[in-house]
Amino acid sequence: MIGAALHFWRTENRTSREAEAHPPEAALPATENSTTHFNVTAPTPQPTPIPQGPLPKLGPHLREIGDCLEIKNSLNDDADLSMSSLQDSVKGELGELVVNDTDWKNVHVTLPNGEKRRLRIEVEGLGEESSGQRLHYYGVDKEDLPVPLPLSDEQSLNPSPEYVASLENQGKVTLREEARRGLYSKGAELYSVERNGSLSELELSYHGKGVKCQDLQNSQGACSCF
Repeated sequence: MIGAALHFWRTENRTSREAEAHPPEAALPATENSTTHFNVTAPTPQPTPIPQGPLPKLGPHLREIGDCLEIKNSLNDDADLSMSSLQDSVKGELGELVVNDTDWKNVHVTLPNGEKRRLRIEVEGLGEESSGQRLHYYGVDKEDLPVPLPLSDEQSLNPSPEYVASLENQGKVTLREEARRGLYSKGAELYSVERNGSLSELELSYHGKGVKCQDLQNSQGACSCF
């Protein structure tokens, strides 16, 4: 029942939080004249900024998270930007994270010749109670915007880890992003984004209260109640 409920929740809420799509290369490379871009209904993709230097701490935001949700989560000013640090803080009030499903993934790759490729994997509804993963593969134009590269249905729908790895291994991976949706045993809902293994965004809602923290990997990162 929890899995089914989370599926509907994911379907209804995905579009409002999706990060920009990014590009990669497939078994069928794009031709020189390929100029196809994203559908006009999709958000305009932009390069993802990569923070430089040491990352800020999650610790200073833990009090804001507790105040917004009106819970007494544990505080640790030295807590790093990790899911484990978040879990250590809130599990006494929210319980265990019983569902934690991938929503989308982005991978940026630079080929040996300097060309850029981007992979995006999204969860796609396949029926009322089923879903699968869809792989999108892109090149990059002169403005650093994604240009779709063709994949067959067999390659793009529920791609094997081996096939995804073969695309990533064509060059140097410069960015990994993953968004996940979770459900705690006491009913709280979580949306989180990790960039290169560290939290960059999170949103928690519980008993009609909510908190959203953005740009956590930058010193300007902040949380707000809703």
